Amino acid sequence: MTLSDEIAGLLADYEILKATEEGIRVPTHCLYPSFEPVDVFVSKKRDGFEVHDSGNAYRSAWAHGRDPRLIANVMEEQAARFNLTERGNVLVARVSDKEWLTAAILAVANASAATANAAVAKFVAAAETSLKERIGRILEKTVPKDMPTEERFSLRGKSGKQHVFDFAVVRRDAAPILLIDAVAPHHNSIAAKYVAFSDVKAALNEPIERFAVFDRALEHDDAALMEQVADLVPLASFAQGTQRALSYERHRKVL
Repeated sequence: MTLSDEIAGLLADYEILKATEEGIRVPTHCLYPSFEPVDVFVSKKRDGFEVHDSGNAYRSAWAHGRDPRLIANVMEEQAARFNLTERGNVLVARVSDKEWLTAAILAVANASAATANAAVAKFVAAAETSLKERIGRILEKTVPKDMPTEERFSLRGKSGKQHVFDFAVVRRDAAPILLIDAVAPHHNSIAAKYVAFSDVKAALNEPIERFAVFDRALEHDDAALMEQVADLVPLASFAQGTQRALSYERHRKVL
């Protein structure tokens, strides 16, 4: 029996095992932010077994944001959480007995997915924060003083849930004229903003302008989804779009 056969026998409950230079590749049900499944690698050592993620958590996070310090900090947190070690951007578990092999596989897979997802969440939050700051500066220069602008504007949707929008231009009676959310090119941001706009749109008794503002190109499918519930507005056109929306509101009041 070869070493690969021995490890494969211990992992009979897993499917699609494949021998590689890094060890036996074991697919898991954990997912990276791209929805790709997490693979871990198992190899036999003199004192037991080693399980690692081949650095895929780091690579997955790096694909969404070039911040090595942030990724390293998140990886360190997840390694401590799952009682793993970090070795050259690789998450590693060592076990001395085959009875602990399944637990090690689950720990590495979950830590790898958690590292990538947590890092990407931080990237998205940072991108949205930067975009919101620029939106706010444009609103300060664009919106007339008789149309107040509110940050973190809360509005109840048809479901009964309160949704918080980054900005709203409101009438003096506090009724919203224009709802604005910053959108980043990631499914977490897209999903959250889509749900908020969709739920509020279904609850409105009168039409209200809804802007999803972006500064980096969205995937075609994401853009098509957002356009069902809001106007997709590039940051470069945001001032002009805001002026148009508020001009329409003034014209409506005159009529």
